[in-house]
Amino acid sequence: MQYCIRRRTHSGKKSHPHGSVIIIQARLLNAILVQVPTRASSEDLAARVLFFNVGNGLLRPDRLKEAVEHSQADLIGLAELTSTQANALRDLSELYPFQYLYGLGIPGKGLLSRWPLDGVELLELHSARPDLRANVKLPTGNGSRTIQIIVAHPPPQRTLLRTEQLKAILKLATSGEPTLLMGDFNMVQAQAAYRVYRAAGLRDAYREAGIGRGFTYPVRRAGLRLRPLLRIDYIWYTQHLIAQRAWVGVDHGSDHLPLFAELFLQPDQPA
Repeated sequence: MQYCIRRRTHSGKKSHPHGSVIIIQARLLNAILVQVPTRASSEDLAARVLFFNVGNGLLRPDRLKEAVEHSQADLIGLAELTSTQANALRDLSELYPFQYLYGLGIPGKGLLSRWPLDGVELLELHSARPDLRANVKLPTGNGSRTIQIIVAHPPPQRTLLRTEQLKAILKLATSGEPTLLMGDFNMVQAQAAYRVYRAAGLRDAYREAGIGRGFTYPVRRAGLRLRPLLRIDYIWYTQHLIAQRAWVGVDHGSDHLPLFAELFLQPDQPA
């Protein structure tokens, strides 16, 4: 369901005694509802992408299923997916006929797509944190274009294994083919690893096309609802794509908020 709040200006009329309250309420509603924008025209749209760290079971399976079902996303990458969460998503096979769900808990990954996937594999770039890679065929007016998809989740601990994992992910993402890289990277914009990714040519969808700070974590801890203060979830892409907009979704019960982006294919870039 989409929402729209319209302002009406009054000229030369007596103001309503509760006018200020109405304006404040409208602004508050707008701040919440802007996170679910109307879908862009599908004529040139490559994909609406969703990345969501689903909290290792913290997000109830039924609520996860509902969030995915109403996301209007074409490609969905998931991290910290459990077996019960994965089982709930299998019921959406008509909406997302191409599914690869590895319900492994913290190392768990998932990829759902409206379009055909092939070459799906778990990459053992970190012994305890396999990343997910696949190719998706995006429909175009003249056929389809193949895009590499990587769903990653490096650990927060600053270890040599993590450093090597980040390097390996970056090498794959910048191999020359059109690539969409999404994940919980456990890094913030001020860190050196972020600057390395940017310097290598990857583009951060939220930095390029998002509004606001884009904080996605932490939403809750030890049962307490918190205000997110960190931007550690990312949707990266190569020069073959361009982000039209990006936004943070609403709270569904995980300790992360979902991250969305709408991306277009660059018409002058070879497949």
